[in-house]
Amino acid sequence: MRKNYNDVFRLIDEMLGQFNFTPMGGEWKSQTKTSTDGTTKVTTHYWSNDNSDLKTETVERLQIQLENAIENENFELAVALRDKLKSLETNKELIEKLELELKQSIQEQNFEKSIEIRDRLKKLKS
Repeated sequence: MRKNYNDVFRLIDEMLGQFNFTPMGGEWKSQTKTSTDGTTKVTTHYWSNDNSDLKTETVERLQIQLENAIENENFELAVALRDKLKSLETNKELIEKLELELKQSIQEQNFEKSIEIRDRLKKLKS
């Protein structure tokens, strides 16, 4: 039985979707591109743990890093991680609100506003 590329990718996505990679920090993403004349459509599925899309380290990951820093007696790093955790917890609601605003501005293709929100989020998350 012959299958086209989309069927093959769908099967691969189904197989790989059974695995939970969440502890590694990341998520399954897909991106669809259509040719300018509309005759060809390609969907790519990929695993991303890239933080450039403003998804920073999770609280759990930071806590693990903090524990490791304390274990290794790297107290300067431990202080920085502790402060980052406190900052994330303090600004959690504002960060969530800004992330929603960012998604909306991207959907509206208001990229100037998206850049402004992205920069505010970076400051809050650092």
